[in-house]
Amino acid sequence: MKTLWAKTDVPPGIFATFLRGEDLWVDARLLPMDVRASAAHACALADGGFLSEKESRELVRALWTIGAEAPSQLPDDVEDGQTYLEIELTRRLGILGSRIHLGRSRNDQVAVTLRLYLRDQLLACGRDLVALGLGFLAFAEEQGHHAWAGYTHLRRAMPSNLAQWTLAFVWPLAEDLNMLPALYQSLNRSPLGAGPGFGVPVAIHPEKTAARLGFAGVVPSTLDAVGGRTRHEAWFTHWLASLATTLEKYYWDLALFTTEEFGYFTPKAALVTGSSAMPHKRNPDVIEMGRARAREVVARSHLVMDLGHGLPSGYHRDFQITKPELIRTIDQARELFAVTAGVPASLIPNPDRLAASLKPDVFATHAAYRKVLVDGIPFREAYRAVQSSLTQDPAPEWLPTVLESDASGSKPVALELLETQRILDQISLWVDEEQTRIDHCYARLFADGANN
Repeated sequence: MKTLWAKTDVPPGIFATFLRGEDLWVDARLLPMDVRASAAHACALADGGFLSEKESRELVRALWTIGAEAPSQLPDDVEDGQTYLEIELTRRLGILGSRIHLGRSRNDQVAVTLRLYLRDQLLACGRDLVALGLGFLAFAEEQGHHAWAGYTHLRRAMPSNLAQWTLAFVWPLAEDLNMLPALYQSLNRSPLGAGPGFGVPVAIHPEKTAARLGFAGVVPSTLDAVGGRTRHEAWFTHWLASLATTLEKYYWDLALFTTEEFGYFTPKAALVTGSSAMPHKRNPDVIEMGRARAREVVARSHLVMDLGHGLPSGYHRDFQITKPELIRTIDQARELFAVTAGVPASLIPNPDRLAASLKPDVFATHAAYRKVLVDGIPFREAYRAVQSSLTQDPAPEWLPTVLESDASGSKPVALELLETQRILDQISLWVDEEQTRIDHCYARLFADGANN
């Protein structure tokens, strides 16, 4: 096995395979980010006089080609992605390729690769979540007027409507989306120049490298630049877990409310499967798998946290095993977002079943408040009077009056839905602007290096 640190190839065996772990597919996924960071580093070496401008251009051109030809899995005879990249550069450019590692360590090389990856994925999640939020809002606009009973403790509680219910999911998504720029800024500093964690004894101007990659600056602490990467991974995955928790509630509600016993919604054919033994069954498998996948995202976020905590400062090889779990968590969360975006439009509300849920007891709280306002009695007295009337008569005398009263309606949420739409529009604009800025940085990086 070829490595960057051994004088000769490391013999294959259980220890070498154990140390490599899942890096062959993980580092292949991260290779495009490593290519970009390495191109910026090649330019930095030219800035410092360690490479000529011509040599820097040759390296950047070769890196572009390697990135374009990136395999889905690295060859079995390399230790990791950093080794593969340097071997490929050396194979294409000879001794010039081996000069790329001056002024950096695998520690800061992997750290910057992961920051670029997380930054890219955070913007992608932003786009996914805006699309998901718009799906919820479209449902609220089209179907939100349907009235039904709201529930607490899985028991009928007060009058509600489908717009108010939908807001219970799209508003938390909007709140979490509002955190996206802050998470992004925490990632948007370059660790290059930190080396193994103590800086590098050559002048390579890390601020210029950071600017070439679109970073806002350089991580001030060299030790944290390489030793704090699991903290950022934990932040990201716990943000995803918060989003997944909201979606789990949504799927739980749907699993209940699409049953024959409730029948509030009929799922369209795309959401259901059949049974191999029971001809009549329409199983809500997309809904159940969405609920399970949401819990899986939460569980994986805890795994990422647990794998990365409990270590002293600086870099440790333990960090390697958070990479595959980080990628899996993000992949599964984004798949969950994409699937869920199509679910609201695949639900058919059943107005008769929704209206039938509005039994007299659902209006009890409104009746008590009406007694307070009309009769001028204390709330507790009104509460007990309504409670007593429901015990004595399933259709109490106050019901027609309450049903005719404006107070009997569920709370309108039009303004709240508009506020949610505003947040989605705001974040969508921010994501598009930031993505354009980053794309321009990458375009300049490869244009300046490869074509000038």
